[in-house]
Amino acid sequence: MYGSVRARMRDDATAEDVVAEAFYKAAKAFDSFDPSRAKFSTWVTTIARNCMISHFRKERPTASLEDAPQDAYMVQGGQSDVDDMLLVKQLLACLDDFERDVVAFKYRDGLRNVDIARELDMNESTVSTVLARALAKMRSHAAKSASQF
Repeated sequence: MYGSVRARMRDDATAEDVVAEAFYKAAKAFDSFDPSRAKFSTWVTTIARNCMISHFRKERPTASLEDAPQDAYMVQGGQSDVDDMLLVKQLLACLDDFERDVVAFKYRDGLRNVDIARELDMNESTVSTVLARALAKMRSHAAKSASQF
């Protein structure tokens, strides 16, 4: 779990804090763990993911927009890059959390399927299947969106 958290955090100390918080929360809520619903590793990984999300929410800057320099409002790379980013966000939104995590491991983190499988304690062919279905879902969503215009 530490490797997964560390890949998303800026430094070792922050990753260690998030993992420690995840294990603390898991120990505190251990009575609520139901092995018929998920593997223990999946349950703890979900807790760790939620701890990372909480960390990033707390870390958000709270400066006023008026304090930002004028060039902060400039779009880098042009409108097509912004449109591409919006499309990617829309396509990722059509996936469930698990599919989004697997896609992030593959395309954002650059992990191989075998590494994703090891990280999520699952079979490599299952990772391939999840990725294929997620990409098909995103293609279908993109095709529906394109046909509306």
